[in-house]
Amino acid sequence: MVQTTHTAPFVMADNSTVDHTAPVTADMNKSRYLSTQWQQRESEQLWPKSWLFAGLESDLKDSGDYIHFEIGVESILIVRDSDHSLGAFYNSCQHRGNRIVTDSHGKGMRHIRCPYHGWTYGFDGALKGVPSRKRFSTEPCAETHSLKSVQVAAFEGLIWVNMDKDAMPLEEYLGTLKDKIAPYNLQRMQLISQQTVALDCNWKTVRDNFLEQYHVDFIHPQHADTVDCENSINTLFPFGHSMTRVKGFVTDEKYTVPEKAPHYLAPLLSGLDLDIDSFDGRVPDIRQAVQQQKRKIAKHLGFDYGPLSDEELTDVIQLDIFPNLFLTIQAEEVSIYTPRPHPSNPDQCYFDKWTLQIPEEMACDPAKGWMLSPLLNTSKETPRPKHDYFDQDAVIAQQKTLSLTFDQDIFYLRDMQAGMHSRGFDKVTLNVDEVRIQHFHNWLDSQLSQ
Repeated sequence: MVQTTHTAPFVMADNSTVDHTAPVTADMNKSRYLSTQWQQRESEQLWPKSWLFAGLESDLKDSGDYIHFEIGVESILIVRDSDHSLGAFYNSCQHRGNRIVTDSHGKGMRHIRCPYHGWTYGFDGALKGVPSRKRFSTEPCAETHSLKSVQVAAFEGLIWVNMDKDAMPLEEYLGTLKDKIAPYNLQRMQLISQQTVALDCNWKTVRDNFLEQYHVDFIHPQHADTVDCENSINTLFPFGHSMTRVKGFVTDEKYTVPEKAPHYLAPLLSGLDLDIDSFDGRVPDIRQAVQQQKRKIAKHLGFDYGPLSDEELTDVIQLDIFPNLFLTIQAEEVSIYTPRPHPSNPDQCYFDKWTLQIPEEMACDPAKGWMLSPLLNTSKETPRPKHDYFDQDAVIAQQKTLSLTFDQDIFYLRDMQAGMHSRGFDKVTLNVDEVRIQHFHNWLDSQLSQ
C-alpha cells in the first residue's frame, strides 16, 4: 500500500458547501521562499486576513491576565476583562506607537499602561488616562485615541486572533476540524513547555517540512518500528487545511517486522501492565494490546477517554490549519507548533512549540506502577513553565531540544534554505506523497491574489 489522499468539504453556517478537488502536484518557483517582495505580499494579504493561533486560554484565567502575540511586523495584546470576556488590540500606544507589553504573557494587570509616557487604557481598549492631558492642543480622548481592536476567539482552550474585521467566524473557518480536535479535550491538559527557536530559513520551509512524510525514512529512522508512515491517510479540507493519520504501535510496511519489540517500548508497556518479552514473535499484537490496556487502566483510574476510538488511543493525528498552525495529537499529549515570519528577512523565521499533557494525577496509579503514557511528567501543582527562547545552533549543539524528531528536522532546514539560493536550483518539484504541500501553496496563492 501507499499513502492515500481524499478531500472533504465544509458546510457553512448558511448551509452552503465549500468543496474542492485534490491538487495535481506541480513545480513551484523558488522565489516564494526567498523574495522580499513575496514576503511583503504575505504581510499585506495573508497575515492580516487569517485566523492565527496566538496562545492558550489557560494563560487568561483571571481579569488582567494577558498574552502578547507577534506575527511579522504586527504585535497584538490579548487580555481578559473583569466580565471574563476577551479583548484583543494592536499592541501600539496611541500616543507615539510604543509597544505596551513585550513579554509573552503575564498576570493581573490593573489596567493596560504604556511604560513610556504612562497612557492607560481599560481592558476594553478605551483610553482612560493621559498624563498632562491639558498640554495637548487637542486633548486625546477615548473616541479618538483608544487602542485599535482585532477579532479574538477561543476554541478548546486555544486563543485565535484575526486582524480582518470582516473575516468569517473562527468556527466556520475551522469547519469539521472542530470535530477532530474536541474529543481530545485539550482544556484538561496542562502546559509542560513553551519554546521558541530562531531559524535560518523561511517560515514556509518549515511549513513544508511538516506537510510531508517523504523524508521520514531518511532523517527519522527511529519511527520505522513504531509508526506506519507508508500507509498514512491524508485528508484535504477547504481553506488550505489538511490532516494526516498515521498508525501507531506498528512496523512501517516497508520494513521487516522484528522478532522482538523495540526496547524503547518497555516503559510504555510496563506502565500498561504488559511484559515486553511476552510479545516475542508476535510484535503485531502490541497495537491491540495497548488499546485494550489503556481502556482497562483508564477505567481503574476514573479517566474518561470520551468518544475516542481504539485507533485514536494509539494513532498519531496531525492537523494542519492554514496558514501556519500544526497540532500533533495523541490521546495523552498534544504538540502545538507554528512557524512565524521574521519581520523583514525571508531567510529567517521563528518556530514556536507548546507541549500539553494530561496531569499525572489523572493518568497514573503509582502504587501499582500503572500509567497511560510514560511521557507524562507534570502534575496539577506544577507551575507554568517559563517561555524558553533559543536559536537553532543550540539545538544542533544538543544544548536545547524540542524532541528528537523536531531536532532532526531543524538540523536540515538551514541547509535547505541555503541551497535554494543557488544558481543551480530554480524550482521546487513535488511528488504525490507531498500533496499536502501543494494543497497549502495553492490556497496561499489564492489568498495572495485577492
